[in-house]
Order: sequence, then C-alpha cells, then structure tokens
Amino acid sequence: MASPTAPSRTNRNLIERERRSQMRSLLLTLFSFLPPHPRRMSMPDLVENATIYIKQLQERVEELSRRKAQLIRELNGQPRTVMPLVLKITDSESESTVQVDLIAGTGTGTTIALCDIVTILEEEGAEIVNVTYHNDGNRIILSVHSQAAYSRIGIEISRVRERLQNLQIS
Repeated sequence: MASPTAPSRTNRNLIERERRSQMRSLLLTLFSFLPPHPRRMSMPDLVENATIYIKQLQERVEELSRRKAQLIRELNGQPRTVMPLVLKITDSESESTVQVDLIAGTGTGTTIALCDIVTILEEEGAEIVNVTYHNDGNRIILSVHSQAAYSRIGIEISRVRERLQNLQIS
C-alpha cells in the first residue's frame, strides 16, 4: 500500500525539476548576452563573470555620462568651430571599425562641427581610437578612426552612415 506522502513527494520532485529547468533557461539567456568565453565554465563562474561584465558596463555608462557632462560644460558659451567639408565614411564590419574623413577646402560648401561627428560615433557604440590631420596646401584632411567600444555589440554602420549623411545635408 502506498504511503499518503508518496504523491506529495513526487509532486515536490516535479516542482523542483521544473524550477531547475526554468533557472537553467534564465541563466542561458543571461549568458547569451555576455562576451564569448574560451572554455567551458561552471554555473557559479558564469554568474560571477556576468556580474563583473554588468559592473563594467555600468562603469562605462557612468564614464560616458561624466564625459558628456564635461563636454557640455566646455561647449556652453563657446562658439562651435565649423569647417566647410566633404564627408567620406569607410567601414570594416569584420573588424568593427569606422573611419570618417573630413576633407575641408575652399568651395566645398557644407559645414559640420567635429564634435557632432564624435558624438554620433560614440552614441552608436564607437570609441575614438585616433584622429589624424593632414594639410596638403589647398585642403585639410582630418580622419577620425573609431572602433566598437564593445566588440560583441559592434557598431551599427548603416545607422552611423545615415546619421552622418543627414548631418551633412542639414
């Protein structure tokens, strides 16, 4: 004869199995947002890596917010330096890089502030690597080299191109 606790024990086991399955599913979803790992890791190690990664992202957001506030303070009350230019955008999706070339000279017509280009790149997930300047007499070439701030997320190249072209038109 079966004990009266047998169905409740089976029920508890089933509930626990479902809870573990749901927990595993939620953890796998969380880990899919993390950068890839070179080796297999235990669940506690993966949770620890997720915590570290989230803290890094929070620090990056705070750093960018501070930088934005600083740039706004610096720009307040100062006239923006603009130059007539031709805009050329080169990208490499495989390397998650974008290069924006500003070619300024007489008769180019359009004006764009350099800070607008940097702002667009940073808002779209790029980090400025370097800026080069070249003067060949009749024109000035300023190249802004950037790469994805987070390689897993990348840069939405088509959106950067669209926003920069809209900036050039307006």
